[in-house]
Amino acid sequence: MSMSSYELKFRVPFGDVDMMGHVNNARYLTYFETARTGLLLQSFGNFPRGRLGVIIAHAEIDYQTPAKWNDELTVKVKPTSLGNKSFVYEYEILNQENKLVATGKTVQVTYDYDKGESIPVPELARTILQKQIEETKDD
Repeated sequence: MSMSSYELKFRVPFGDVDMMGHVNNARYLTYFETARTGLLLQSFGNFPRGRLGVIIAHAEIDYQTPAKWNDELTVKVKPTSLGNKSFVYEYEILNQENKLVATGKTVQVTYDYDKGESIPVPELARTILQKQIEETKDD
């Protein structure tokens, strides 16, 4: 992933490391979630009602290189496709040596929490997401 819509940089806290000395595999979903939340707030913070309602329908991770305590990680996230009621974010985690730690993908379904059901991606969100997809498309 050369271009991203949002990047999160942080040092791995001691509490994220398991007894094997590397970041516990479940923490990567939290890293994705933190970056995703940052992108959602950046993209849709001024959205009607202050947020775009989404639920996660699918998540996947491919582990490449273990991350360890105090590593400086960069999580990159960008939208890559847009459906009628969903959109896909792809992720890449790099360490301080720019070595690939993990990649992943989540499928977000737009959701009306008041009605308790999925809804079509609102037109304003569709416009924002499509622009981000075009801006970050790999050649």
